Amino acid sequence: MDALSRVTDAQIDTICEAFVSVSWPLGRDDFKALAERLGWQLKLETSSGVHHRSGYSVNLPTVRSLVADDALAQVTIAVSDKSDDSRGLRSAADGLQSALSERLGQPSGSQHGDHYWELDNGGRIWLRTVPKKVLLVVQGQRFADVERGEERLGIGPDLTLGAGGGTD
Repeated sequence: MDALSRVTDAQIDTICEAFVSVSWPLGRDDFKALAERLGWQLKLETSSGVHHRSGYSVNLPTVRSLVADDALAQVTIAVSDKSDDSRGLRSAADGLQSALSERLGQPSGSQHGDHYWELDNGGRIWLRTVPKKVLLVVQGQRFADVERGEERLGIGPDLTLGAGGGTD
């Protein structure tokens, strides 16, 4: 079986650079400008979120963003092909983790095999492997603070709704 496609290390660097340098909360207009700089094409905008096509060379190049109180709360980026090949997904996740560690340093922590990096600006970046693809999830400071508070209380992703990110 052929290896699964995933975003390139250079694309990971560009995504990280964009989100490491933002100030939270990130308003809709600022997020619109950031998405344009990343080359993402607007697909749909609603009161609760924005959907883009990333243009990355994966078979389902989606970017789904959650908006709360008119500010960006979370961005979920498909960073691998969608596939039933669990070994291929694991290989893609390992390569992506290596690229993220090269850019952001060693992961700050992990839960259920998914790793995250704390950002100096208060945000958090997760690398999540869901049943059929690998996702990069960027959380704004507000969402990351809520998650950190839950972790201090011993509340894990299995006990909260929606903690695993979206799947297509």
